[in-house]
Amino acid sequence: MGMFSKVWQSAVIASMVATPLVWAKVTIYMCGDSTMQDWAEGYCPKQGQGQDFHYWFDINKAAVVNRGQGGMAADGYYDMFWKHGCSNGNCIVDKLQAGDYAVIQFGINDVSKSDEAKFTKAMSTMAKEAEAKGAYPIIMSPIRRCYYDSPTQIHNSYRGFPARAKAIADSLKIPFIDMSEMVANFMISVGERYAQQFIFNYATSGEYSNLKSDQADQVHLQMNGANAFGRIITEQMRAHSDPIVKKLGDYMAPMYQVSVKVSPEGAAEATSINAYYPQGMTVMLKTIPKSGKRFLGWYDGNGNKVSGNAVSTVKSQYIYTFKMKDAATQFTAVYEGGTAEKYTGDGKALTAFPTTTPKNLDDVTFVPITSDSSKQIDVQVDKDIKKYFDAYKPDEGDGFSENNNAGFHEEGFWNFANSKTSFASYKLKFPGAGYTTLAVIYANGGTSDRMINAYVDHDYYISAPPTGSWTTWDTAYVVLDAPAGEAELKFMSLTADGGPNIDMFGFSMDDVCRVGVDCGKTKMVKASAKAAGMRLIGDVLLLTERADVSVYDLRGSLVVHKSVSAGEVDLSSLVHANGLYRVMVRQDKGNYATIWAKVR
Repeated sequence: MGMFSKVWQSAVIASMVATPLVWAKVTIYMCGDSTMQDWAEGYCPKQGQGQDFHYWFDINKAAVVNRGQGGMAADGYYDMFWKHGCSNGNCIVDKLQAGDYAVIQFGINDVSKSDEAKFTKAMSTMAKEAEAKGAYPIIMSPIRRCYYDSPTQIHNSYRGFPARAKAIADSLKIPFIDMSEMVANFMISVGERYAQQFIFNYATSGEYSNLKSDQADQVHLQMNGANAFGRIITEQMRAHSDPIVKKLGDYMAPMYQVSVKVSPEGAAEATSINAYYPQGMTVMLKTIPKSGKRFLGWYDGNGNKVSGNAVSTVKSQYIYTFKMKDAATQFTAVYEGGTAEKYTGDGKALTAFPTTTPKNLDDVTFVPITSDSSKQIDVQVDKDIKKYFDAYKPDEGDGFSENNNAGFHEEGFWNFANSKTSFASYKLKFPGAGYTTLAVIYANGGTSDRMINAYVDHDYYISAPPTGSWTTWDTAYVVLDAPAGEAELKFMSLTADGGPNIDMFGFSMDDVCRVGVDCGKTKMVKASAKAAGMRLIGDVLLLTERADVSVYDLRGSLVVHKSVSAGEVDLSSLVHANGLYRVMVRQDKGNYATIWAKVR
């Protein structure tokens, strides 16, 4: 990655009227797979456990850096993101300081991409290297899938990996948090229907305007689930037998109870259960009416009907979202014949917290079910491709734009360099989130499969078997989950010979366009010079609260947009090509800083 020039650093510092940053005592690195990662807003309500994890901590005492990455097994993550000289850059082991924490959770992808020996080696090495830097590793077992064998038994989809994670922690005498067991207990507590509709990413286009298709995802979490599991993690930290882990409880922010009522009782099939939240976290309340029951709305603790949503894509009347304030509160889901219940508490922060997740909750009023609806929907390949794009000139790549082999369409095709690190990336814009078939027209004149990874916030592997010659073209298909809005599609070689030659790629989803080609250009928005809560030191932007960081090229086209947590943002890791860029930092609804960055 390029380094930012000292001239630019001085200009940026001068352009920002920054409040002094309060240095955090420790940094907590969240290392894991897609159940941990930050998901783009276009995927709403999908969210990773680490995405809002920073809210649980007092920003003056601890910073959280979420380095979750979709599709990763432990050994692949170690090579790409952890070790010194890692292939992705911004390597975690080089960032760790004495006193930091590294929470390490893998096992979900290891089932299909690795084995227990590789898993053990990678997990052990990450833990040892963290300790060598004076940091504290914490190993967590993977969360469960939404797969009920019975109302009181959750299927173990990840075979021996949860037990192996514990064995690694025991052998190295390092702290362990058994999320597999805790999540199973929680799922039993709330039942299958609640787990689907409130915890895992089961959502419909009728609930969220950004969704192009309905979601029925056993593996990933929606906002409620990510924050529920984050709550479990912090509870285990508070009560941990290891005093160094337990010390993290002292770094946590005040927590405030949100009590949820239904009036009249029995009108809802399911409603969000009582829970507590830190200030600033987005709270999502949802109710599902029983057949024939008419929902009147959500009412606050003062008896007033609420309106508006903190999550702008919510369009269901049954869902209400808001930013948690610094006081306990209460909401009532009011149905016909009911009335709002007034809040009678004192609003004070909690002083005691659970240390285990019970197997039964008194406020769950429905019976768990087991049916085919609990299984992951098998999304079929749709070969009705609405639009193809020429792969000839990617936005970035390691390879060659060529037209020397007959049979291609339009200008030519992309020829990957002969290495495992070769790639081609394309900036696209999707009209809505949802499942879509990606079709890739390719030629492979070799003698073996040149499999590629089509990465869009997650790994999607595409087999490209030999076609007989470099002038014989075939089409490969894979179903991926696209976000709403702009995203990068990155084809990556998985063999030392490089990938196949790619002629075209297209989607079964209508109205996909390519940024800078047929989407039009992204216009720059004038930003305020105010830069409260942020500070630049070298190549690192320090934020005291969550922000959106957008990077534009000189044409005004968006290069990258990322929602980042409070803490440090390595700006050089966001840009992959030399040149001059415009960086816009937004916090809440205001534009606090727009600055020029020269990468060399």
